[in-house]
Parts: sequence; C-alpha cells; structure tokens
Amino acid sequence: MAYFLTDQQEYELNLFLDEQNRIAYNEQINSDEISDELKEIIKKTEESGSPIPAFDPKYGYYSISFTPCEEGNRIYVHHHITNQSKSIYDPANNVEIISDQNEKLNNTENFSVTEPEIIQEEFEVEESIDDQISSIISNKTYSVDEVSEKLTSIFGNPPENILAEIEQ
Repeated sequence: MAYFLTDQQEYELNLFLDEQNRIAYNEQINSDEISDELKEIIKKTEESGSPIPAFDPKYGYYSISFTPCEEGNRIYVHHHITNQSKSIYDPANNVEIISDQNEKLNNTENFSVTEPEIIQEEFEVEESIDDQISSIISNKTYSVDEVSEKLTSIFGNPPENILAEIEQ
C-alpha cells in the first residue's frame, strides 16, 4: 500500500521539519555532549541554508504516520530528536475548528438568529469508501485491470512525480 502527500501537505511537512531541525541544531551546537568534529559537520549543513541535526541514519530523525479513517488519512509527523509531533492533515481536527467558530459566534454581541429554512429533498446515500472497496475486491468477476480502474476512480491516480520515480 502506498501513501502520498499532497503539495500542501508536503509544504506543511517541510515547514515543520525546518523549524524542528533548527531547534535540534541549536541544541546540538550548544551541547557539551556532541564532539567538536560532529559539530563541524552539523555547521556545514547550516552553511548550506538548511541545518540538519546529527542523527543515526539507521533510524532517521523523523517519521510520518498515515492512519486510514473514513474521511481520508490522518497524517502526522514526529521529529525524533526534538520529540515533537504535528498534524499534517487530520479530519478530526475539523471538529475543533467548528467548535472554535461556534464559540466566537456565541461571544459575539448584537447579532440575530433567523429560523432556518427546511428543504426536503430526496437523495441517494453514497456507499462508504470501505464498502466500495470491499465490494470491488470481493467481486470475483473483475479482472486485475478492472479492479485497478475502479480503485483509481475512488482514490485517483498517484502523483506524477511518484510515478516517474517508480518508472526509473
């Protein structure tokens, strides 16, 4: 299974990493626990314009988690050196945004509330993504190409830059 970041999510990731790398860099440069040789290597990354702290390449210095949920993936990044995490995208955060907006409305003076207009319409309830995927996968009459086509219609195509990397 492959996971991808949108351009906006990648931008948010890079902002977070730049901020946390600078914090870790400053701590390491000022630390007595880091050897002078390693400090010199770290300083060269700062000279290039984007400081990267010292880390063990076996383990890396950050991780990204993708947790599937009904409205997409909850995407979080964790910086292992500073021990900080950030939400890159989380549909559950929409609840907090709505709550904040309601609180602002409740604190606003001199506004009137009108009775909402009730409109009754008939509509079809869409099948959940999980149900759609289960239906596609469990249908033994679909060819591999048909399954791929149907899943692409749900999730869309992977970003072009990822496809280009895979083809190389």
